[in-house]
Amino acid sequence: MAAPLVSIVIPNYNLGRFIGEAIASTLAQTYPAIEMVIVDDGSTDDSVAVIEEHLARLPAGAKDRVRLVRRQNGGVCRARNEGAARSRGDFLVFLDADDVLEPTYVERCLDALLASPPKVAYAYTKMQLFGLENVVFEAHPFHGPLLLETNYVHASALIRRRVFEKIGGWSTTWETGREDHELWVRMLSHGYEGVFVPEPLLRYRRHGPSRNDLSEAQLERLQWKLMTSHPRLYWRELIRRPIRALEAVIHERRGRGA
Repeated sequence: MAAPLVSIVIPNYNLGRFIGEAIASTLAQTYPAIEMVIVDDGSTDDSVAVIEEHLARLPAGAKDRVRLVRRQNGGVCRARNEGAARSRGDFLVFLDADDVLEPTYVERCLDALLASPPKVAYAYTKMQLFGLENVVFEAHPFHGPLLLETNYVHASALIRRRVFEKIGGWSTTWETGREDHELWVRMLSHGYEGVFVPEPLLRYRRHGPSRNDLSEAQLERLQWKLMTSHPRLYWRELIRRPIRALEAVIHERRGRGA
């Protein structure tokens, strides 16, 4: 039986100085059946030239498994969704352009996922932070109640495509951060879980301010947005603080121009 195809989607916006490492780490995977879809989200730096230079060096056989998609800037969630739509794999990995996969990432995650029951929709690992900060982010074995409180699953988990498509992909209303937490909570609301691979197989680059560096007030607003988006999972907290929940709903509707 042929090995199932894994699609690695790399969204990029103005990260030309790093994306070569992300591409190289994808091509260095020990798992053989991989395709790569790079989505440039309207970069204004030299990203496209850097990407095209790397792709031009590929041997003829590898070029058939790699494609570059260019689009107007629309945010990381839209870029990820477009990359998924342009891909063909039964499994998906979303790799940020400034991060790096260890060579055994796909192999170890896919082994764990294929050994799990159908309700397990994704496999995730520990993260090795590098650059301005060098430390291992100690993720946890999957536990639904803990996931509702805090996100311990990184955005590059290996996901079953059928589940990703069933729940609607990345939500484009979460471009300001915490979109990965929302995705895993939404999967949980549909009855899906994750499986933990206790190895630091994703290298997460810290290189200055990022969209994930949020203030306490921003984090609180996003947590309330999460709770009001999934009231069936958070009903106890919503009942306990109904006025705050209503404020969160009103704030979100105003933000959407409703």
